[in-house]
Amino acid sequence: MKKQLLALGLMLGILLGGLVPSTLTAQSPITIDKSSVNITFPSNIGFSLTASSISNITDIRLYYTVDRKTFSEVYSEFVLNFTPDTTVTASYSWDMRYTGGMPPGARVNYWYRITDEAGNILTSPSQTVVYEDARFDWQSISEGMLELYWYNGEQSFADELMESAQAALLRLAADTGAELQDKVTLYIYANSADLQSAMVFPSEWTGGVAYPAFNVIAIGIAPYDVDWGKRAITHELAHQVTSQMTSNPYCDLPVWLNEGISMYAEGNLEAVYVNYLVWAIGQDKLISVKSLCSPFSANSADAYLSYAESFTLVNYLITYYGPEKFSALLETFHQSAGYDEALLAVYGFDIQGLNTLWQATLKNGAIEIQPPRSIILTPGLAVLLTLVAGGSIITAFWLWSNRVVSRT
Repeated sequence: MKKQLLALGLMLGILLGGLVPSTLTAQSPITIDKSSVNITFPSNIGFSLTASSISNITDIRLYYTVDRKTFSEVYSEFVLNFTPDTTVTASYSWDMRYTGGMPPGARVNYWYRITDEAGNILTSPSQTVVYEDARFDWQSISEGMLELYWYNGEQSFADELMESAQAALLRLAADTGAELQDKVTLYIYANSADLQSAMVFPSEWTGGVAYPAFNVIAIGIAPYDVDWGKRAITHELAHQVTSQMTSNPYCDLPVWLNEGISMYAEGNLEAVYVNYLVWAIGQDKLISVKSLCSPFSANSADAYLSYAESFTLVNYLITYYGPEKFSALLETFHQSAGYDEALLAVYGFDIQGLNTLWQATLKNGAIEIQPPRSIILTPGLAVLLTLVAGGSIITAFWLWSNRVVSRT
């Protein structure tokens, strides 16, 4: 499918190549009298213009392209509706509900091609609009490959998050060989509600999201919850590093590897994940590596277990075979290798072989998983607690658990 999309993108780029603006058409009698862009974040960008000519204007087309990582340059074209005249006003509304949203800070390049009935053509110079979330009064700090924006909390709050993020990058590079190649921007919203208000059709449990194509991370972190925020930043930042290290036009990483790296980067596995993992090992209910290659289940119990297993898979590969081989695995995926092909090239076993070796280490305790000194939360008990969650303590635990699993 990706090969087909790449080919289509290249074809569109060639077909539209002549439409890319450079300078105004020489001696064209057409003029743009007024042009404006109105942003309603996060759902809409409105384009409008007024143009004049000595002959009736008969055709106006808007072209735009979005600055993001891609393997082909594709332009979008829209024919604007208006009544032909010597002076016309036309507009176009880009509704993100139909095309999908963009993160704050995204850059859109746009231009117009205007034709009148005498055959005159004007191609306007390209202009850039930054898709900013102007609802908040952002402040920013920058260090190395990271830029951080926030609007709630003192300077010390932002400094602490930046320090933690820099430390996470150093640990990730040491353990996996993965490093940032392009600058990443972090947007810190005051809470999950503000974050979700910045997204088109967000999930109610979303606490953080990475936009690898834009090198942007957005997370909702309250100043009083900075410890959770540090883990969330580390998790999403690891996604950005992984994406930059393995980007290719033909295939994605297996989900367990992508999520496992981010879970591993956070540090020790949190108690809620350990509980599910211990239960699955004891009941012989581990999910296979092959199943973990695909998107995780929407079922919360299966999701917890999938994230926990992904952590142990990455931990197994790094512990038993070293960071150098793990880095080689990422590079092999960067070269567009398939799942089995990459594992065989680096480790000498395929997905099934990995599944057998990894499960054996878990079941025989070769990699120790020490359950925390608390109630073991089995999937059945989790459902029961949710059903009877009338008390504030249980409700708070349920909300905390769902926040923890808010990974992307």
